[in-house]
Amino acid sequence: MPTPLSTLLRLAAVAVVATASLTACSSPESPASGTKLAADAALPVEVPAGTELVVADDANRLRTLFELSGEQDLLTADVTYANFSSGPLRLEAIRSGNAQLGRVGDVPPILAQYSDAGVPIVGVVQHDGAGMTLATAPGSGIESLADLAGKKIAINEGTAQQALVLRNLKAAGLTIEDVEPVNLGLAEFADGLRANQIDAAVLKQPDRFRYLTSTEGKGSKEIPNAPGTYPGLYYVYASNVALEDPAQAAAIREFVIRWYRAEQWLNENKDVWIQQYLIEDQNVSPEDAAVIAETDGFSRAPGFSDEVIGIQQETIDLLQSAGAFPGAPLTARDEFDFRFADLTSDTELPATAKQ
Repeated sequence: MPTPLSTLLRLAAVAVVATASLTACSSPESPASGTKLAADAALPVEVPAGTELVVADDANRLRTLFELSGEQDLLTADVTYANFSSGPLRLEAIRSGNAQLGRVGDVPPILAQYSDAGVPIVGVVQHDGAGMTLATAPGSGIESLADLAGKKIAINEGTAQQALVLRNLKAAGLTIEDVEPVNLGLAEFADGLRANQIDAAVLKQPDRFRYLTSTEGKGSKEIPNAPGTYPGLYYVYASNVALEDPAQAAAIREFVIRWYRAEQWLNENKDVWIQQYLIEDQNVSPEDAAVIAETDGFSRAPGFSDEVIGIQQETIDLLQSAGAFPGAPLTARDEFDFRFADLTSDTELPATAKQ
């Protein structure tokens, strides 16, 4: 059975300390304001000179997106990035003060709420592609979702991959009790498939195409998601500690606006993204990079809509019904900081900001 959440969090904290020491990631400081921003106070919009933020990133994605789109040079705060390979690790980076915000899938905010981490959602983007799907081990015998019954399935608690497994099982008329969960770190999923340690795992891009086109992956299959099982939601969440600091709160507000603008740029510049991120940074072949970009699809910033909150609540209910996050029912609306709800790519920034 998967590792209990308490153990997962302890292991994640150890990993964060180790990663932080290797990357020399230290907690940034903001100009002393002498005030503490209340949770219901209006967000400041002016970012004081000298404000610093560290963003918990994954595979250089946000850093590259901001740099290629030109938004990095327009940020008022001094924003740096540190890579962490999974949502739980990025959460622990924020909890420990080694980062102030990060981009994650739909489950890490639930983990944050369940563990009372004080890390609310401040931004949301939705992709219309199939960024994550199940891949099988060679010779697994899995041809469809129904064939998952009795198979060893990789699970990493507190991640979007976990939720996608549960959604696909439900669509096939199965539950987690009908398969054999194997707890692995996300970075171990592809190797677990190659070694036949597991029969199937949800792989994100570009890991999926690297595995499927590798020599070891010969004979493996990609199993399409059941319709409606992949919501494509990605969040930026931030620590309450940072949001209580007026300077960092203003910097986070600006970062979210510029994130929306950067995602809009990406929709219009896939060719640049393919060449400079997927090929040059992630070392993907040109042929596979084109396929990856196509499966990622296009993004939009839906805001904190009833639809988004409803999808998040369905994910919570599905996870809790499968035994994850045991205890009192969780409410999706409590995961969002609604002061950020109305931000869009068109939101005006103060005249003092770089334009």
